[in-house]
Amino acid sequence: MINKLTSVIHYIKKFLIALMIALVFLCLDFYVHFRSVKQNIIDSVERDVIQYATETDDFLSESIDIVNVTADSIEDMMDKGASLREIESYLVIQSNAFSDVSDKNLVGVYGVFDGEYLDGMAGKPEDDFAPYEYKWYKDAVEADGEIVLGSPYVDEYTGSTIITISKLLKDGKSVVSIDVGFDTIQKITENSVPDGKRNYALVLDSDGMVVAHSLVSNNGKSYKNGDEVFWDSVADTLFSTDDNYFEVQYDSIRYAVFNRQIGNEWHVLFVMNEDSLYRSLIIIYIVLSIVIVVILGSAIVFLMQLYKRSLERDNLNTQLKAISSIYAFAYMIDLNWDTYEEIISNEVMRALLVDEQKHAMDTLKLIMNMYIDESSKRNVKSFLDFATLDERLSDMVTVTQEFLTSNNTWYRARFISIDRNDDGTLRRVMLAVEVIDEEKRQRDRLQILSETDRMTGILNRGGGEAKIREMLDGGRSGMFCLMDADKFKSINDNYGHGVGDKVLIEIANCLKKSFRDNDIVMRLGGDEFAAYAPTVLNEKTGQQIIDRFFYNIDNINIPELEDRKICISMGVVFYKPDDELTFDELYKKADQGTYISKKHEGNYVSYYNEEN
Repeated sequence: MINKLTSVIHYIKKFLIALMIALVFLCLDFYVHFRSVKQNIIDSVERDVIQYATETDDFLSESIDIVNVTADSIEDMMDKGASLREIESYLVIQSNAFSDVSDKNLVGVYGVFDGEYLDGMAGKPEDDFAPYEYKWYKDAVEADGEIVLGSPYVDEYTGSTIITISKLLKDGKSVVSIDVGFDTIQKITENSVPDGKRNYALVLDSDGMVVAHSLVSNNGKSYKNGDEVFWDSVADTLFSTDDNYFEVQYDSIRYAVFNRQIGNEWHVLFVMNEDSLYRSLIIIYIVLSIVIVVILGSAIVFLMQLYKRSLERDNLNTQLKAISSIYAFAYMIDLNWDTYEEIISNEVMRALLVDEQKHAMDTLKLIMNMYIDESSKRNVKSFLDFATLDERLSDMVTVTQEFLTSNNTWYRARFISIDRNDDGTLRRVMLAVEVIDEEKRQRDRLQILSETDRMTGILNRGGGEAKIREMLDGGRSGMFCLMDADKFKSINDNYGHGVGDKVLIEIANCLKKSFRDNDIVMRLGGDEFAAYAPTVLNEKTGQQIIDRFFYNIDNINIPELEDRKICISMGVVFYKPDDELTFDELYKKADQGTYISKKHEGNYVSYYNEEN
C-alpha cells in the first residue's frame, strides 16, 4: 500500500511538474504572440502615419519651391539693376502663374525690396503699414537666407488657416513671401484620421500651434498655453522625447501617439484610443484564454507526452547551441602595443585567432579577409585601419561599419573609444561585432518604400533628387528633363481626380518605357515629373529619347478622356563634363525651358542654352 501510495504521489508530482511546465510554456507563447501581434498593429499604424507625413511634406515642399524659385529670380533681377516697378510686375506675373498651375490655395507673392513693400496681387497697404514690424519679416531676417515657416493663423476675412513662407534675399534686407491657404492640409488630415472612436489626426508646428486637426474647431489653437489639458499633455510629451511612439493617459483612458517630423518645423500625429487600437487584439486573446483553459483541463495528456517533450527540449537545446555561432563577439584592443583581448567570442572566431594575441590590426584584417564578402572588403579594410582611428574618433565615442559576410549575413562592426593616453591620443578601443541581418534587410525594404512614389511606382521627389545629386557630385554628366502635363487641373475638374490619377500613372509608364534602365525617372509632385539620362550630352541623342517619350504619350489610351489628348511641356538642360551645377540650378534652367514650352500647343520641348 505504501509502495502504491508512493507511486501515486510520484505520478502526482510528475503531473504537477508537467502541468506547471505546460502553464509556463503556454504563458510564454501567449506573451510572445501577444507582443508580435501588437507590434504588427503598431507597424501598420506607423506606415499610415508615414504616408500622412509624406503627403503633408509633398504639399509643403511645393510651396517652398515656389518661394525659392521666386527668390532666385528676383535676386537675378536685382543683380541686373531691375527697378522696383519691374520687380513688382514680376511679382504680379508670378502670383497669377502660380495661382493658375497650383492647387495649394496660394494667396499671392509679396515682400519688401529696397525698403518698399510690393504686392503681387496688386494690393495697396494702409498708409501706416510697416512691414518691418511684422513677424514674417523679422523671422526671415533672423533666419539669414533659410526658408521660414510662420506660425499658422486664421485669416479674419476668409476664416481659413493661413501660413506665411518667407526667405531673406542675399542683400540682407529684402524679403520675399507667400501666403498659403491650408485647405489641402485639412483635407489630408481629415482623410488620414484612423477609424475608431476618440481617434485623431493633427499637424503641430514647433511652437505647439495646431496647423490642421481632424477636429476642425481645434485649428489655430496653441497646445502650450494650458487651456487644453489633454492636448497640452500630448504636446509636452512630444517635445520632450525623441520617440516616434509614446503613450499618454487622460480620464483613465490611455492613448497611443504616433509621430513623424517634417523637416525641423512640423510634426504630424495620430492620437488613438488604445481600446480602439487594440480591440481586435483583445478579442483574439479572450478567445485564446478560453482555449488555454481547455488545454490546461486536458493537461493529463501532457504526462503521457513527457518523454517526448523531454527529447524535444534536448533537440531544442542542441539547435540553440548551433545558433550561438552567430551571436555577437567583441575584443579589447590596445593601440599602444597592437594587442587584443577577448571579451565575447565564439568557437569559429577562436579557431581563427592566434594564441599570442599580438599584431591586432594585421590579425583582424586577415580574419576579415577570410570571413567577409568581396563587396565589403574595401570598406572594412579602411574601417580597420588603426592609423586613421584616432582622427575618426576625435569628436565622437563610436564609429561603425556594416558589412556582408561570405555566408550572406549582414553584420555591424563598431569601434568604441575606451580610454586615451596623456597626450590625448587613443590608447584602447573595443571592437564589437553584432548580427544585423534582419534589421539591415528591413531597413533596405523601408528605404525603397520611402523613395518610391506610391501612386506611380517610380521614384518620388526625395528618392529621385538624392540619386541625381549623387550623380552630379560624382561628375556624371547627362541630360536633365523637367516636364508637366498641360492643363492638368482641368482634367481633374472635368473628369474627376480618379481620371487625373490614371493620367499621372500613364505618364510615369511612358517615362519608364522611353528612358533607359540606368536613367533616373521620378515624380516631383502633382503633375510634375523629371528624368536624368547620364552620358546623353547633345540634342541629337536626347531628341531620340524625347521623341520616343512623346510617341508613347500620344498613344496613351484612357477611355474616360474620350478624344482628349494628353500634352506635355518639357524643358531640357545638359550637364556637361566641365559644368559645376547643383541640382537646384539644373532645375531652375530646365524650368525656364518648361515655361517656354507651355506657350506652344501639343507636346513640346525647349532646350536651355546660355545664349538664349
